[in-house]
Amino acid sequence: MRKYPLRQPIYLLLVTLLLSLFCVAGCGKTAKKPDLTPQPTPGPNAQVPLAPEVVKYKEEPNIILFRTATGKKEQLKLEEYIKGVVAAEIGPKFPMEALKAQAIVARTMTLALLNYETGTRSKHGTDASDDHTEFQAYDNKKITAEIAKAVDETRGQVLTYNGKFVYAEFHSVSPEKTASIEEGFPKLKDKAGAYIVPVATNGLQNAPEKYRDWTVKIPRSTIKSIMGDKAGSLDDIKVGQKGPSGRALTVTAGSASIAGVDLREKVGFDKLFSTYFTSIGVEGNNVVFKGKGWGHGCGMEQWGAFTMAGEGKAAKEIVEHYYPGTMSTQLYK
Repeated sequence: MRKYPLRQPIYLLLVTLLLSLFCVAGCGKTAKKPDLTPQPTPGPNAQVPLAPEVVKYKEEPNIILFRTATGKKEQLKLEEYIKGVVAAEIGPKFPMEALKAQAIVARTMTLALLNYETGTRSKHGTDASDDHTEFQAYDNKKITAEIAKAVDETRGQVLTYNGKFVYAEFHSVSPEKTASIEEGFPKLKDKAGAYIVPVATNGLQNAPEKYRDWTVKIPRSTIKSIMGDKAGSLDDIKVGQKGPSGRALTVTAGSASIAGVDLREKVGFDKLFSTYFTSIGVEGNNVVFKGKGWGHGCGMEQWGAFTMAGEGKAAKEIVEHYYPGTMSTQLYK
């Protein structure tokens, strides 16, 4: 007597049906092998839509400029303002492609500062200032036909990254490498760290001799007031940490430490030419800084652009070198 009913015929029927289905789906066909060919990784700008603050510039905007000599506010078309910036920042003696590169960079930086920072609104109630320590240098009296041509031929061109305006920092000259964002503008690390990175540069060979190797003496009392009592006598003042380009991230004395960029700002940008210190020591009542270069070191090196243009490089090649990973964007014509 069987305790359970016999089910083997049902099982055989199910197996037969399954085999038939598999044959219909795949019999007579060779199974397709998966494509294991490595695929290129999309770049940071791949198919990234432009941000609202970028696409809104369908026409040339106006800006309000604070004039430090008179204290007056002046309204300008953006392209006219850029001509004055190029004139003040590098002047007409630079090759045409370097002038164009400066125009693209200055235009980009202006719009980045207007949209992502306060411009000079909190200080002067204006978009920009003609003081280079506050915004960008500007001198409309130095505009030449060559400068006007460079700006006109790059009209509306800016750099973007992930659809946003690039913080297109620029400076005069660097020894061998430009600076990382941490070395020049640590507060912008999260905003511009992806494309403000050290790149090889060779503008020092053409730059004014006084910026190739310089010595600056600052009164010991001035440095002491900046670093505080913990700095002691300053006899042991030295560079603490260095960044990837060799610039001073920190300067130490006694038990005190200060960021290199903060020390330079407090001493004065036009007194302490850069944070690329080859040595720091004391002589009598002075602290003696020896170094190379001029400026914060981030982004385009102006004398490097001069050199590259002299080698036959176009403006597009120049800006792509100094801001890797960014893309050229036409706002308006």
